[in-house]
Amino acid sequence: MLAATAALCSSVLLVACAGSTGSPATSTDRDGGATSAGDGGSLTGDGGSPAGDASVNVCQPGAYTETLPTPTASIADLVSSYAPPAYQDFVLKILERRYPLGKSLVTRGLANTEQGNCIERFTSDRSNAAAILRRLEVVVHECGHIADFALSKSLGTNGYFIRDDLTFSCKSGDTTTRGGVTFARSRIRGDAYNASRPPCGGTVTKGCDSYANVYLDGNPDDAKFESGDQGYNLLLEEAVQYVNSLATGYAFEDQLKTTIVSNRDGILTLLWYLERYIKLARETYPAAYKLISEDPCWRHGTLTVWARAQFYLEKTKGSTSLGIDDEAIEALVNAPELLKEIETLRQLDCK
Repeated sequence: MLAATAALCSSVLLVACAGSTGSPATSTDRDGGATSAGDGGSLTGDGGSPAGDASVNVCQPGAYTETLPTPTASIADLVSSYAPPAYQDFVLKILERRYPLGKSLVTRGLANTEQGNCIERFTSDRSNAAAILRRLEVVVHECGHIADFALSKSLGTNGYFIRDDLTFSCKSGDTTTRGGVTFARSRIRGDAYNASRPPCGGTVTKGCDSYANVYLDGNPDDAKFESGDQGYNLLLEEAVQYVNSLATGYAFEDQLKTTIVSNRDGILTLLWYLERYIKLARETYPAAYKLISEDPCWRHGTLTVWARAQFYLEKTKGSTSLGIDDEAIEALVNAPELLKEIETLRQLDCK
């Protein structure tokens, strides 16, 4: 449990058995993000400029690239020699072989000792290698949150670790009631798009939004704090980590065997939320939209996360193991009027 001053983040992994006709089982994990205050921010790495870094090309859709995981690297020796007391060493070694960036995220999360051991916290069964592998994307996701929480705390901003050579830290991204200039993310439930994929309401079936109950819950106008009361800063934080979830799934897809997971569903849902949030900000919350569209850190950071998400979505296109209802969600993300919100930010960033 985080200190009272910290915000709450959550990751949801949906899992279904291949060929199953029933609803997939759901597991929910919660961990912490960070608050922010002030204004301005910076993006560093690969040259450091918020809007002109050649290695973070957001001006041409599809141009973003990074070193891919290596899903063909053998981990058979590590799996066969696994012993439960060495679970941490096992996680770090298999990530080093297939997804070194994931290892960096986990290592950074482990370094934030005030949050405990993030591998231990997000694995309940460590008796065998298969059990660890089934939880690996959750471990990377949640250790990533804890790494960003530590980065944010040290910088006094919202810090986002994208990769070893790229981080950015932006200010004023929390809600107006929490020291920033944005609004509660749950307010997008009142937009015109919510009905196209309504919240599942506790069940997990195709055609409804199984993530809304975690990320868009609560009433922002009451006195009770819930996850949906968080602002743009932590909405973007979730998108950052869901990209890492998908990258981990890509790296270890061969280990899923007969399991289908929602890695693609997760990041696509967060992209859909980002589009809707930006549109609502532009139409109803001018101060929030001014921050997202005019502050180079938030604008370029948003476009960087978007581009990185598209990079991994393209790499996993057609996967039968990494998505449950991803095609339906992708169609919502690709609605022309919502994509226009991202294109407007791109035009502002690239002029």
